[in-house]
Amino acid sequence: MNGFDSDSQWQALLGLWRQQPVQTVVPTAILHWVRRQERRMRLVMLSEWLFGIAVGFHAITTILAKDRPDNTLWLVFVLSMLALAMGFSLVNRRGLWAPLEESARAYVDLALLRLRRKRREVHFCWLFLLIQTVIILGWHLASLYGESPAPLIHDPHKAMLILLGLMGFMVIYSLYIYRRTAREKAALERLQDKYSNSL
Repeated sequence: MNGFDSDSQWQALLGLWRQQPVQTVVPTAILHWVRRQERRMRLVMLSEWLFGIAVGFHAITTILAKDRPDNTLWLVFVLSMLALAMGFSLVNRRGLWAPLEESARAYVDLALLRLRRKRREVHFCWLFLLIQTVIILGWHLASLYGESPAPLIHDPHKAMLILLGLMGFMVIYSLYIYRRTAREKAALERLQDKYSNSL
C-alpha cells in the first residue's frame, strides 16, 4: 500500500466520520422530568406487586381455612385474577424504562408514552372490575338455580354496597389520573416549546 492510497483511505474515513449525526445534549429539565417519572413508576409497581401478593395470600389462606365444596373454584378464580392483574402490570410497562435513543425528542416521547400507558391502566382497572363482577354474578345466579345448597352471595345488600364503593373509588381514581396526566402533558408540551431547538 503506497502513501497515496493510505491518504485517500484516511480522507474517506474522515468524510464518513463527519457525516455521523451530532449527538444532541438532552436538556436537564427534560432529564429531571423523565427520571422523576421513572422513580414514581418503580414505586407504584413495587406497591402493586406487594399489594397483590398480600391480597392473594390473604384470599388463599381464607379459602383454605373454610371447608367448602367450591374451594377449588375459588382458588382458580383468585389465582386467575391475580395472574391477569400482574400480567397487565408487566405488559403495560414494557418499553417504558429507557428512551430509544439519547436525544431530547426521545426523552419527551418516552414521557408522553408513560402518560398514555397510565391512562390505559385506568381502562384496565374498569375492565378488571367488570370481569370480576360478571363472573361473581354469574356464579351466584348459577348457585341459586343449580344444585348448590347455599347461594354464593349470602348478603346481596352488603355485596351491592361493596360494589358501589369500589365503583365510587374507581370514579375518583379515574378523574385524578386523567387530570394529573393532562397537567403533565401540558407541562411537557411547554418543555417541548422551550427546548424546540434541542429536539
